[in-house]
Amino acid sequence: MSYELRRGQSLSRNLQRICRKQIEQALAIADGADTSGSTPVHETRKCLKRARAALRLACTRLDAAFFREQNCALRKAGRFISEIRDAEVRLQTVRELERLGGRYQEVEAMLMMELQSFIAAFTEWQREVVPLLEKSHAAVERWPLPGFGSEECGRSVQRSYKRARRTLAHVQARRTAECFHELRSRAKMLCYQLRIVQPVNPVVLKNLCHELDVMGTLLGHAHDLSFLRARLLTGAGKAAWQRQAEELGGVVETSEEDLRCKALDLAEHFFAERPRDFGAHVREWLGNWGRKEKPSLAEQLL
Repeated sequence: MSYELRRGQSLSRNLQRICRKQIEQALAIADGADTSGSTPVHETRKCLKRARAALRLACTRLDAAFFREQNCALRKAGRFISEIRDAEVRLQTVRELERLGGRYQEVEAMLMMELQSFIAAFTEWQREVVPLLEKSHAAVERWPLPGFGSEECGRSVQRSYKRARRTLAHVQARRTAECFHELRSRAKMLCYQLRIVQPVNPVVLKNLCHELDVMGTLLGHAHDLSFLRARLLTGAGKAAWQRQAEELGGVVETSEEDLRCKALDLAEHFFAERPRDFGAHVREWLGNWGRKEKPSLAEQLL
């Protein structure tokens, strides 16, 4: 797979290849050459998030100013199309609720008109995004990564794990929609990074990625519901869709809380290990992989 480490390449070259490939895929989608995904906006944003995850793995050896510049460029490209994606999510969420038995045709029609309005306003988003991506793509070859190895890569993974674990503490203390959304973002970043290094211990890391995927899916659905509810609350009035919105709001709020509770249980289990211990495991696996040593079968089974 292209989104993981390969034998025969240094860690630094692996990360450059991975980041470059994701930007190239985003460019292909923006140009209309790649139509294999769900929507161009959604697929472009996924590629940019994967590229940023690879960039963050290399951050311990990148100049701070250079890292900020590259990270901001990729984030800016994603945010430029965020309003279209937000409108897509609201519409998809209502349609999913309808598939589960609800009847919210008036709300769906209103959200469809809203999405079409955003798309019309951003018909030239490709023209704005492509130059940003081309500049970022060219900059990947200039990554200064002297001495980048398993120790540095492992520290980057540990940092991502620690940031997600710290966010979990904020969620436990506050339980706000913003905190849950941040936890989801941190968990996704860590998941992407573990996918990159998965070949160093395929069994263990595949299981860890699966746990993060499930957690992210639950938090993602909760966020989508929260996002929809916030939009519906702005529409107090007598229109048909606004009357339906009042009914839908109660369903959304209950479902949102259930999803959050399930995700929180998973997160508390996943992040029980101390960051230094988690990072030490990853550094050991990376070191063994670099020396072409296989992880012990006993450790993988455990």
